[in-house]
Amino acid sequence: MKQIIITVLSATALIGCAKSAPEPEDFEIVNQQLRTITDNDGAKLFSYLVTVKAGSEKLINKKRQLTKSEIKKLLKQENFVDSSSLKLDLEDKAALQLDAELKKKNYCQDSYQIEEVKWRDYSVRLSGRCDE
Repeated sequence: MKQIIITVLSATALIGCAKSAPEPEDFEIVNQQLRTITDNDGAKLFSYLVTVKAGSEKLINKKRQLTKSEIKKLLKQENFVDSSSLKLDLEDKAALQLDAELKKKNYCQDSYQIEEVKWRDYSVRLSGRCDE
C-alpha cells in the first residue's frame, strides 16, 4: 500500500514539473560580431564579441511607482553585472556561437585556441588564433 502511495505521489510530482512553463532566458543577446585578421607572421587571429541587453530596466518605469509584485520580481532577478553564473553561461553560449560562426565563415579549418576572455558590464570578447 505504501509503495502505491509513493508511486502515485512521485508520478504527480513529475507531471507537475513537466507542465510548468519553461524558465525565461536570464539574458538576451543583442549583438554578436566576429572580426578576423592575419598578423605579420601569417597567423590567423579572431575576436568575437557578444553583447547582452541590460535586463532590469524593463521593469523600471520612471513615470510611475513600482508595484509590490514588480519590486519583488526586481529583487529576485539576478543582476547580470554582479552574477558570475550568468556571465559563465554567456561565456559558454558565446563559445558555441563562435564555433558555429568560424565554421560558417570557413575561417579556422583545423582547430583554434581561445587565448583571452575579456568581460565588460554587458559583453564578453573571446579572442584567439587558428591552429594552422
